[in-house]
Amino acid sequence: MSIEYIYALVVLAVLLAFLLMVIINLRLLPTTTDYEPLPGAHPTVAVLVPARNEATNIEGCLRSLVAQDYPNLQIWLYDDQSTDDTVAIAESTAAVLASENEHATIRLVSGLAPPPPGWLGKANALHNLHAALRTESDPDFVLFTDADVRFEPPAISQAIATALAYRAGLLSIFPRQTVVTLAERFAVPIALHWTVYNFLPLPAAFDTKIPAFAAANGQFMLFTREAYEACGGHAAVRGDVLEDVALARAVKRAGHRSILADGGPTVSTRMYKGLGEVWRGYSKNAYAFFNYNPLFLLIGVLGLLALYVTPPVLALPAFVAGDWTLGALFVAHYLIAVQTRLFLATRFLYPLPPTFAHPVAILFFVAIQLNSLRWHITRQAEWKGRSLRR
Repeated sequence: MSIEYIYALVVLAVLLAFLLMVIINLRLLPTTTDYEPLPGAHPTVAVLVPARNEATNIEGCLRSLVAQDYPNLQIWLYDDQSTDDTVAIAESTAAVLASENEHATIRLVSGLAPPPPGWLGKANALHNLHAALRTESDPDFVLFTDADVRFEPPAISQAIATALAYRAGLLSIFPRQTVVTLAERFAVPIALHWTVYNFLPLPAAFDTKIPAFAAANGQFMLFTREAYEACGGHAAVRGDVLEDVALARAVKRAGHRSILADGGPTVSTRMYKGLGEVWRGYSKNAYAFFNYNPLFLLIGVLGLLALYVTPPVLALPAFVAGDWTLGALFVAHYLIAVQTRLFLATRFLYPLPPTFAHPVAILFFVAIQLNSLRWHITRQAEWKGRSLRR
């Protein structure tokens, strides 16, 4: 058997395995809209929102949180030294909402200093905000979210019901993503849902005994009080760019269950707007996914190219050479990859046409990964004006 056929058959086996994993994962993944709160089961929940230069987002986030149908909710906002109108908009929004609803209390905590050495901005903000929270109350659940996330009224009540049903110490949701530009449509589905559900077996992720298999999304992380304290909180991941994944692993090491859930239409966001934000946003942390190891990144890049880019490129030469069987195998690789993407796009409501350009999306994703490596080598990695140097 020629090397070309060995390569084609190995790729076929791997892609079929990934397709099967996606099918299993999507069947196992709970959807919070399937869970309704038990009558009278309303544990206290504090929502903690860090904000640094979020003038365009903060009003919408606060309004969606105040509109929740959950009866036992606190909302805390941390201004992380914003230089725009974030604070003014937050204060005016809070005043308007309080005049409309006497229970709509939003507590604003101001960050007076930059992160100390060894701390990244988000971890420092949430650590300080949680410390401020604990001076006033001791809620049963703490939800960490971002200013660009929007919540439909039942979002938190259904998330609490799901967490209780699964006895989860941490429940994390990847919000439904609004993708508008071509760059968003290529990169966001790959970087979020595809990388998780294509490569991470959820049976292992949901098992408390295997901390290495874990995933979470910092846009929605719902902790029980016990799990957050047991894992060490954000102080334990103070220097991690991927602090959400690190927290999920810490929760499992502490003996608590970490699960992922689909929030359906109740939790949504537009994470990045346009090519520039996509490029910078994912470049800041793509290298961290490979544990800042250039060898691991090289293996990952070569694997992506071998599985998803090379086969469709080789299909035409195989047909021209008259090897229809080999050409058909390469076409099968492409179709399996697209079918995998279609399953995910259908579940998470991504536009379907970009899935057929999967090899192009992978090339774009690889370019981001290589740029992330370049940023860290040249010490250019930063976000919102703060360095992410290691």
